[in-house]
Amino acid sequence: WNMQFKEFNSCPADENMFVSGLTFSVNNGDSNIADDSSKIMIVTTPEAIEECQSDPSAICLGDGTLHISLDGGNTFFSKPGDYHSGSTTRIVAHNTHAPCSRKWHDYEISQNNNDWKSLRDGGRRMTIQEKKPIQLLKDNKAGMINGKVCAGWIDARASRNDLFQQKGEWSTIYVETPMASFHIEYRRSDIYDRKCDFQSLDAWMTKVSETMEKSTTATEMWSGILGETKYKLYDQGTGKQIMTDRHVLLRGNEDADYEVGGPFQTNFAAA
Repeated sequence: WNMQFKEFNSCPADENMFVSGLTFSVNNGDSNIADDSSKIMIVTTPEAIEECQSDPSAICLGDGTLHISLDGGNTFFSKPGDYHSGSTTRIVAHNTHAPCSRKWHDYEISQNNNDWKSLRDGGRRMTIQEKKPIQLLKDNKAGMINGKVCAGWIDARASRNDLFQQKGEWSTIYVETPMASFHIEYRRSDIYDRKCDFQSLDAWMTKVSETMEKSTTATEMWSGILGETKYKLYDQGTGKQIMTDRHVLLRGNEDADYEVGGPFQTNFAAA
């Protein structure tokens, strides 16, 4: 799981760095090396792509500025929908009413290892076992910016069955893989008031398999910033949890210590 950061110069200093791209390398259980068919890339563009600009009726993610690839960046799609890659990976993407955007997430540990095992063995969860896209949205209502306002919008989408027909500048993406699931919120500045003209991808790990949670081998252990902050650290003097001192929380002293050579690379100086 890698992130690409971008500086937006129209925003105030120290508040102008946002995540503008994400990549996920999915281990399908057959190999420790992910090929193109198991590499997910989510990118943003400053302006809408041509096909979304030229057709007034086009329905595009992030109004044409959000794009997803399921093959390592060889091809991209920008349309809302429920997509599957191979037999193990699912992507649900739709535009979002602003009050429905998620504020935070804590990940859960899946207790049903049989589901993960069947996926690793090449199985596909039956459609009836997969949550419908509208149910994924309903499940997140408690953590939304304004759940009460959002409730009416969700009910309307459910009754009209038109979640994927919604236009919008903000979007929500759900990524389900054999070992972990992710929730991603795409937000951008008001195009009519660009005092701080930004694009932001906020991503949370929402669920991990029990196997992944308890990984201890060198090739499976959690590493990088995610691994180094996986467990809480406390100040020995005050007993309070350490939340902000990066020199204590992280192994690398500089941001550059966590930079990788490409979207799907995993080697970095602080490793």
